[in-house]
This record gives sequence, C-alpha cells and structure tokens, in this order.
Amino acid sequence: MITIAFSHPSDGIAVLKKIIRAAAKYKINPSFAKLSDASSKILELHIHEHKEFILDVLTEFTRNKVEDICLKEMIEHAFFYSDSAEQKEIFSISKSIILGEIEGIPEVKNLPSLSGIIREQWQSILSEKRNFLEFEAFLKFRLKEYLATLLKVVESAIDEYKLELEYQSFIDHLRTCLSKQRSILKNDILILFDHENVVIFDEMQSQLSKTELMNLHDKALKLTNAVNLDERLLGPLIGLAPSSAKIFAYDLDHPLLQTVKNIFQEKVTISPIEKMSLKDNPYPYKKKS
Repeated sequence: MITIAFSHPSDGIAVLKKIIRAAAKYKINPSFAKLSDASSKILELHIHEHKEFILDVLTEFTRNKVEDICLKEMIEHAFFYSDSAEQKEIFSISKSIILGEIEGIPEVKNLPSLSGIIREQWQSILSEKRNFLEFEAFLKFRLKEYLATLLKVVESAIDEYKLELEYQSFIDHLRTCLSKQRSILKNDILILFDHENVVIFDEMQSQLSKTELMNLHDKALKLTNAVNLDERLLGPLIGLAPSSAKIFAYDLDHPLLQTVKNIFQEKVTISPIEKMSLKDNPYPYKKKS
C-alpha cells in the first residue's frame, strides 16, 4: 500500500473520483483506492499489481494542478513580463505550443513529452514500494526536468510573441503607406497564385510583364522603405494599390496570401482556383511585351 497525502481534501477527493471512473472504464473493482478515515487529504492505494491507468490518472492530475500556475509564474518572474496583456498573450502561445498547434519551432521540436516526464516519475515512486508520499514533496523534488522543459516552452513562446509584434508592426506600416497611395484602377485586377508562381493581370485582363512587375516593386520599396519586401506579389500589389483584387490560388493557407489579406483587408478576395468563373478566366490573355 502507498499513502499519498495532499494539501487539500478536494485534491484527494478529485484523484479518487478519477481513479474510480478509470477503473469503471476498464471494468476493474476500484476497492483498491480509498480515502483515509482520518482525512480526505489522504489517499490510500492498495496496489497489488501494476495498473497503468493509475499512472495516467496521477499524471493528468499533476499536470492539471501545476502546469498553468507554473507557466504564469515563469512568464512573470523568470522573464519579467509584468503587463497583464503581454502575460496573457505569452501564456496563450505557450499553451498552443504545448498542444502542438504551432509548428516549425526547432527549439521545442525535440523536447520530451511533458506527460511522459511526470508519468515516469510516478512510475518510479510506485516501483519503489514506499509506504508514504507527500504530494507537495513530489512536486518539489521530482519535477525538475518537467519544469526545465516548461521553461524552454515559455522561452520559445516569448520568441514567437516578439515575432508576432514585429509582424504586426510590419503590417501596420504597410497599411499606412498604402493609405497614402492613390489607386488609378477602377476595376478588379486578377491574380493567379500557384505556390511560387504568381501571375498578375491588370483591369483589362492583360498580364503584367516582368519589367512592369519589377518597376511596381521598386515603387513599393521607395514608398515603404521596407527591407526584403516580397517581389512576387506583395511589392507589385503595393505599387499598383488596386481598389480591389481577386486572387485565385491552389494553397489558400499560404503565408504570403495571409499577409496580403492582412494588409489589403476587404480590398482583396482570395478564392480556390476551382472557383474561377469563365468571366474571371483571363485565358487566352493579351501578353504585354
């Protein structure tokens, strides 16, 4: 038997309920788990054989108990973000990273599983066949690797937050520059976007030549003073400053298209290539020299 002492009666009750529900799922009699007659803070586990679902319950409870608190404390006290809005944003990004909703971050790609770390520690505890454990002691002495991993997650979240600020500043700057640009085009321009291949047609459905696109891009560079402005689509579009544009694309989630939408907003519509009507289709088109 192992006795786990919690700080609050509600914790012992919560863990027992989770074990009972898990045992019912596996059609196991939950009589091996009960609260002490002396206190609801004390959970008694009479484990005679290895029960994987107990590890699952203890792992899930531990993460739910400490993870959000630890993230918030790290953001404020380890990285010194005191503004509540910034704290909330970084916390949200941290949770998204943990849930795997943000991809392409090398620093977190190879981090160990948070649940795996905690589960391994609980497995070690149960394998030691000790009789008594304080839950608070488990948190203090057994979660060092878990906390170190969380710290790396927060650090990566802060990097992502800074990148988002830079991106939003970039978008706002281009919007301001665009607002100073008067459009001379009255009708829609048409754009075909196929991954790296971009074809732009003017309001007369004539394809813009490479020379024209380069001139428009140079115009955009002078207008915005931007560095590394995309020359395939974004630069020429800012140079044109159309009052409205239709983009037909194979990949609607391409980052460049999202950036264009963020800058031009309601002036731009983005549709799947399959939605192009005969009216919109510029082929055969007049190719400019």
